[in-house]
This record gives sequence, C-alpha cells and structure tokens, in this order.
Amino acid sequence: MSNDALEHLLDEMHVAILGADYSTLRRLTPQLEASLASLERPSEALLLRISRLAARNAACLQASGRGVRAAQRRLIELRQNASGLMTYTGAGKRAEYAAPGPLTRRL
Repeated sequence: MSNDALEHLLDEMHVAILGADYSTLRRLTPQLEASLASLERPSEALLLRISRLAARNAACLQASGRGVRAAQRRLIELRQNASGLMTYTGAGKRAEYAAPGPLTRRL
C-alpha cells in the first residue's frame, strides 16, 4: 500500500469515528494493520504524518468513549430518579426515599 493510501485510510477512519460508524472501523482496522506492517524504511516525515493522524483519531475515540460513559451515567441517574427521591444526610450519606404509588399528571 502506498504512503498516500495509508494516510487516506487514516482519514477514512477519522470520518468513520466522527460518524460513529463502528462497522466501517472494524472493516478498516485489518487494512490499517496490514499497511503498517508492510512499511519498509519509512521516512521520518511519513512517520510524523502518520503519528499526527493516529493521534487525532485516538483523541476522537477517547472523546467518543467519554460521551458514551456520560450517557450511561445519565441513564442511571434517570432510572434512579424514577424510582424515588435520593438525598444526602448531614453526614454526607445517601438517603433514598421510595416513590409513592403511581404519580398523577397534570394536563
């Protein structure tokens, strides 16, 4: 694989990361591994470009992971709030109160 193709592959992966297209990432990963393994005496400039592209992709993946974890925490909070009131005592301990029967809605 040519150096331009390798950089293009890293750019494709970046687009897939931004679009949360994990099936494309799964498909491109073996191609990336093979192209990296086939590099013979890469120039310092090429290694620097590849390193920058890989760092960009890694930062996007880390941000994606933080977003997923934040969404999971929020769902847990919503479920806990639906099950009752949670407060803290003066000593900083959690105090949970069960929700009273079915809630009525005002229209």
